Amino acid sequence: MQAAGISIIAMAPLIVAAHGRSTVFNNYVRVAYAWLHGRMWIDYPGPWLDAVRYNDHWYGVDGPFPAVLMLPSVLMKGLQANQTAVCIVAAAICVGLAWVLLARIGVGATSRCWLILFFFAGTDLWWCGMLGDVWFMAHVVAVLFTLLALLECTGRGRGWLVGLFALCAFESRFTLALAVPLYGWLLHSSALEQGGPTRVVPQRRLAGFVGTLVCGAAVWVAYNELMWGRWNDIGHSLYFHQDAWGQKSGSPLSIVYLPYQFYSFFLQAPILVEWLQQARWPFFKVDIHGVALTFTSPALILGCFAKTPRSLVVALWVTAALVAVPSFLYYLNGWYQFGMRHALDFEPFLLLLMALACRSSVPRWGAALILWSAAMGAWGVWWWNTFMRTAN
Repeated sequence: MQAAGISIIAMAPLIVAAHGRSTVFNNYVRVAYAWLHGRMWIDYPGPWLDAVRYNDHWYGVDGPFPAVLMLPSVLMKGLQANQTAVCIVAAAICVGLAWVLLARIGVGATSRCWLILFFFAGTDLWWCGMLGDVWFMAHVVAVLFTLLALLECTGRGRGWLVGLFALCAFESRFTLALAVPLYGWLLHSSALEQGGPTRVVPQRRLAGFVGTLVCGAAVWVAYNELMWGRWNDIGHSLYFHQDAWGQKSGSPLSIVYLPYQFYSFFLQAPILVEWLQQARWPFFKVDIHGVALTFTSPALILGCFAKTPRSLVVALWVTAALVAVPSFLYYLNGWYQFGMRHALDFEPFLLLLMALACRSSVPRWGAALILWSAAMGAWGVWWWNTFMRTAN
């Protein structure tokens, strides 16, 4: 019941910030509509969406699973289905799930409130949820199923269900394939279960986990065969080759993009609004390529103070780093965004680290950083609605 209440509370600022929005960047509506009409290609979405021209048709390139969540709405309303509304609900559920997850690992109520405030407003979750664009919905849905996978690891630890949630997260944001080893380790060690690792995990839990992943891989291969006529997904590579900011050949992932991404994630600051060296309202604005985590989410530093249980802390840091690697090697940092939205892929694991560091209480300096992060998140939502997306 508490989780439902927390989700309802989170729904209010999401709905207010969305102000009745129904995003036109609705690739998932188009993908669901195509499936319901027995085809893989989508209606031309316009030049501003992630879609590629292939075999005389247009295809979406983002992880397809969020389109599954759009099926009921598209079945009723067709191409008029409101993708933003579904994204708002998903973001609100994320907050409720995070509350339960933190409670399961023994975080006190006061600390939980601080951490949930950060998770909702101090990351890009609120901002992505209130927009619901194709890229942002992918992040929100990936966070939702990552939290479900972690939550299952704190309870019954049903391997097949953890595998299913991991697949849903991965098919929303491909980077989360790199979190799969963590789930296998958690099922084996019971490190997240209440009371810690107290018993040997039956082999059937891992068998169910691996079996589900194998079945999911088979479905993914079949999906790619239908989509591209080959076993592997070539969507992002095709988009990279067709994008004006990409290259005509090669991979969208390369070490040459690391300096650009490092600057984006850690150094890119808000821009002073001035005229003739005099500050003007609103004094600062968002660089449309985003604002670094250093400025939007400094409370993440709390995760560095997690010490025990050591094996869990190490596993979470390794997973966060692995999931972050593709974003640090990608040719774009997310573009037209408030913060660093790609960080949402690994922030659930950092949230757990923050929770391990603050189980009993949040230090005053940590609370101050959370308040700063939340204020920045609220400012980003306000600024984007006021200056960038005043309508849809």
